[in-house]
Amino acid sequence: MIDNPLPNQVMRQMDEDAQAEKFKEHCYTLAKTICKEHSVYEELIESFQEWVHNYCIDDSDFVREISSNNNKDLIDDWWEEKGEDLVDADWTTPYDIDPTPQYLYDDSGGEPPVSAEEYARNSLDSKRESHGHRYYSSNW
Repeated sequence: MIDNPLPNQVMRQMDEDAQAEKFKEHCYTLAKTICKEHSVYEELIESFQEWVHNYCIDDSDFVREISSNNNKDLIDDWWEEKGEDLVDADWTTPYDIDPTPQYLYDDSGGEPPVSAEEYARNSLDSKRESHGHRYYSSNW
């Protein structure tokens, strides 16, 4: 009886495919984690994942480097390389960061928050000052 090498080849290929898929999944998960840590726009994450996976395939040490390096630099490198292809009118940067200064959100130096009632009262007082008698009910 002749041994057929084909089943062994098929099994070997299936094992390689499964390992490649597992490696791809690992790279994509790692890339998504990096994106979440640095507030990258949701629409750009898939492109970054593909970019990271391609680098991981070319350089197996790259996966270890990702874990130990400042990953913001990695996002900046990707944006520099692929950003022009992904540019949308709203994207000047890959980071989804609110440009409002932090002091406007808290009481650490900005103006204190004003309630709607206080805002309306101040508005009416301002109108009274600027328009004189028209807003005083006693003059009707």
